[in-house]
Amino acid sequence: MSDAVISRARSYRERTVSARDGAALYVRDYGEPLDSRTPLFCLPGFTRDSRDFHEVALRHAGSRRVVCPDLRGRGRSPRTTDPTRYSPTSLLEDVIDLLDALGMARAIVLGASFGGFLAMGLGAARPRSLVGVILNDVGPEVDPGEIDTIAGYIAEHRPQPSWDAAARHGRELLGRDWARQDDATWLRLARQSYSEAPDGSLRLDFDPAIGQPLKAMMRGGGSSDTPDLWRLFGTLRAVPTLVLRGAVSRILTEQTLERMKTAKPDLLAVTVAGVGHMPLLDEPESSEAIDGFLARF
Repeated sequence: MSDAVISRARSYRERTVSARDGAALYVRDYGEPLDSRTPLFCLPGFTRDSRDFHEVALRHAGSRRVVCPDLRGRGRSPRTTDPTRYSPTSLLEDVIDLLDALGMARAIVLGASFGGFLAMGLGAARPRSLVGVILNDVGPEVDPGEIDTIAGYIAEHRPQPSWDAAARHGRELLGRDWARQDDATWLRLARQSYSEAPDGSLRLDFDPAIGQPLKAMMRGGGSSDTPDLWRLFGTLRAVPTLVLRGAVSRILTEQTLERMKTAKPDLLAVTVAGVGHMPLLDEPESSEAIDGFLARF
């Protein structure tokens, strides 16, 4: 594995990290790499990438290092011709390679949606790495019907002719769950979700093939690569953990959150009003909860 600084862009360094199979994974690295405080390691949602954490990273880069990778097949990390490289086990291997290559023996992990599953996976595969965990609208149980919705979104992958059109499309798909978001927020989300293709159209910034392992992972399906999510959550028993939940989320339900509290009595939980899946982390409730949690370390 290798770690190469390829450029300096505004408030963060852009790096590529070589995974064990040679794939060059893209990383945004904020703050001072040699800061003595525990770094924050941000893992994005299933179709998301490092851009989602920019505001969080800016808010905390003055006090600790903040590292935000693009998972394989997303953003500026490479696509693959072998969809098995998008399996949860393979992606967890990439995460471990990132921690090792970037010199982060221990970290606070902020996992958004699917990134939260990877955080729980670290609890089993590399427990010594976890100083604390923040789970953004994710828990060890998801309604299979919601997985179908996500899979449909991935399969659609519809190009958009302009940024305004992309913002409108996002609002049409998700607006019923995000009543508190204004037009500027939808445009910002579009710019965090699409990139410009050579023909000038805007395309969602992930490989549609990432969806192939999704249903098997979440539904069981007899696959040896399918984790027992409640067992993985149990690996966080001794790890300080904060959970953020969108008040109208159908991915992390209120019932599942209550079960999580029963399984881990010291769990910190904050519900963000007027938001579905998932909080954008710039809501006052989210910011206050994250700031207070990180101040402990």
